[in-house]
Amino acid sequence: MKKNIALIYIIILSIFLVSCIGKNEKEMQVSKKEVAPETLSKVFQGIDEVLKSVDSIVETAELKESEFQAIKDQEEKKEEKSKEESKSSEGGQNGQGQGGQGGQGGGQEQGNQQGGGSEEKQEEDKMTKDHELFLKWREVDKKLEEIHTSWNEYEVESMEKGANKQRSEELKNNLNVFTIAVSNRETKDIYEAASRVYNSLAPYFDLYKDEISGDLSRIKYLVYTALLQAQEGNIEEANKALSETEEYTSRVRKQLKEDKVKELEKLSLSIEDMKLALKENNTELLKIKLDIIIENIRALRD
Repeated sequence: MKKNIALIYIIILSIFLVSCIGKNEKEMQVSKKEVAPETLSKVFQGIDEVLKSVDSIVETAELKESEFQAIKDQEEKKEEKSKEESKSSEGGQNGQGQGGQGGQGGGQEQGNQQGGGSEEKQEEDKMTKDHELFLKWREVDKKLEEIHTSWNEYEVESMEKGANKQRSEELKNNLNVFTIAVSNRETKDIYEAASRVYNSLAPYFDLYKDEISGDLSRIKYLVYTALLQAQEGNIEEANKALSETEEYTSRVRKQLKEDKVKELEKLSLSIEDMKLALKENNTELLKIKLDIIIENIRALRD
């Protein structure tokens, strides 16, 4: 009798353990999200970085040489002040006494004797606006190469996931147009081509059921389209493009965790702000509103 009872207990315990293991395995499967690989995300992020650099280039190009030099001087002073404060915080606690002060005075005298020559050399070594623009464009070119490499690394996986050939050709064509626009240094063409690349990327992110980047890519395409249409004076078309984003923000909402809902609200409000800004017919204002939208999208992806 006792043996039978023990056997029953063993059977019950075995069933319980098996059910627990099965439950844990199911929970792990549910909690593990299917998201896009890093190679695809790098294409998306790379375009972001290129456009951010182009924005900086446009701002620099609009400056007069004197304005550019004034900004560089201000940046150098801030950097020097930061270094001095860092040195002060490191050495100040040890105390240097009068000997340290004397050494500092001697250094100042020597610096004064050499000052004339060093100031002339600093003037010669100053970065010009054209040189700065050249270096910034070189960085953009380098980033473009990285985007192409990332796409090449991802493309095989996209085929394994079932992406069709037509979509692949569309994306590669848009990426090529984007690259040519950058090589021609035509900012309007760059923004337009980049928006199309974002739109072409969306279906690839859709291949991963837990990704929101597909709809965020479509939103980026629409807000850049709105900016470009507004610049051409097509306010009605610009407004229409911004209105179309509502479908995609609604879809994103369904996949968001509770702690990200506030970020989505900020995105929706920033799109509404851009809509209101259309009435002012001011490109600079619209660009500010678009930059806020892009930052809100970045916050949702982080």
